[in-house]
Amino acid sequence: MCNGKNKDKDEELLKFLKFSYFGNLTISIEVASNRAYRDMCRTLKFDVLPKNTKTTITTELKEAVNIIFKEEIPIINESNITSPEEFNSWHEKVCYLIIKKYEEHGIKLTYGQAQKWLNMTIKYLYMLQVYSFDRVINYLHIPVDKYILEVVEKELGIKRPVDAWSRWDNYKEYEDYQKAIREELRKKNSSPLIWEFKNWLDEAEKVAQKVKN
Repeated sequence: MCNGKNKDKDEELLKFLKFSYFGNLTISIEVASNRAYRDMCRTLKFDVLPKNTKTTITTELKEAVNIIFKEEIPIINESNITSPEEFNSWHEKVCYLIIKKYEEHGIKLTYGQAQKWLNMTIKYLYMLQVYSFDRVINYLHIPVDKYILEVVEKELGIKRPVDAWSRWDNYKEYEDYQKAIREELRKKNSSPLIWEFKNWLDEAEKVAQKVKN
């Protein structure tokens, strides 16, 4: 059993790791969103932006999405959402708000990219214990990336879509994929997001080991 001093040390170490990975945790939604953006942005193309304004515009767009998240994410934590269908409607609305912001600057952002940004932000806020999401934990979506496509097919028997996740431009395709995952995990009495934590990490470690070998 840990004594008080060791517990305090563990808490300080955890606080240090959180700060090192995310930054200033007093602005939790912003740092979670910014970290999620880093997970997704390598798939974005900014060719249409003039070189002299590219940095300014991309920064402004991130800040605009942060504002959307600050307005919308607390809604699902407090939540009047009582079904997967209601959560899906909220998710679709928020993703299209993000997509519209980018379209205003002539930048193509797919639903696949928007879902990764939103879902990873929610995941990070849950990890950081900013929000418990107790009322909607069974409705939350899994952030889809190449590792999830692989492990969902292997562990749940759900065939991966033809296109890479970053090219998904069809909400119905995305919704059907998330629904299939939720239905399979319901049989296992497991929340999709909680299942994702372990299985994403397992798959990432396997890939890393292959690369190392």
